[in-house]
Amino acid sequence: MVRKISIIIPILNEAKILEKTLSQLRSEHEYHELIIVDGGSTDGSIPIAENYGKVLTSVRGRAKQLNAGAAAATGDILIFLHADSWLEPGALAAVETALASGYIGGGFQQKIDGKSILYRMIEIAGNIRGRYLRVFYGDSGIFLTRTDFERIGGFPEIPILEEMEFSKDLRRLGKTTLVSPCIHISARRWETRGIVRTTVNNWVITLLYFLKVSPVKLAKLYRHIR
Repeated sequence: MVRKISIIIPILNEAKILEKTLSQLRSEHEYHELIIVDGGSTDGSIPIAENYGKVLTSVRGRAKQLNAGAAAATGDILIFLHADSWLEPGALAAVETALASGYIGGGFQQKIDGKSILYRMIEIAGNIRGRYLRVFYGDSGIFLTRTDFERIGGFPEIPILEEMEFSKDLRRLGKTTLVSPCIHISARRWETRGIVRTTVNNWVITLLYFLKVSPVKLAKLYRHIR
């Protein structure tokens, strides 16, 4: 029996990218559920989103939006994605197979939509982090069953790295994995701020997180260095 999957995407002023990513997802979620949770967009994101799935409004904040989407979802399996990413065909079937094989959840192998060799290095680092350290950024996507999401208690409402903290709770429940087909990620963040600068900033934040610096302090640092 095929279990229903709910894909949940938080958005905030994503009109420039949303049409492209949601149209890529359309064939993949045709028989499942797509929930887009808006945190107060003013740029036309909502009308675009309404063409593709169920649109909710929520208090601004990624964790709050993700949790609101999960609360409204009717699927047995939950997949959390960013607004600037999309899944290759076959990704949902791979999620079902992974969960049926005994994995508690996980993410997707990454593919950044850019040609620079630096992107290939970032992909490799991200896939190593997910596969061996079992730490998932939001741009790798996160999937698990609704039951286990409820056991964790949802995403922690902290100002930064809520998905990394969530993945820490996830791996306490059992084995996680990275699946393919890949998740494609827009290169817009790296193109806007520079590949090296953006990557180094992310690594610094991650290192400080592992050194137990509080998310409140990290959020202030992130706003400063970005």
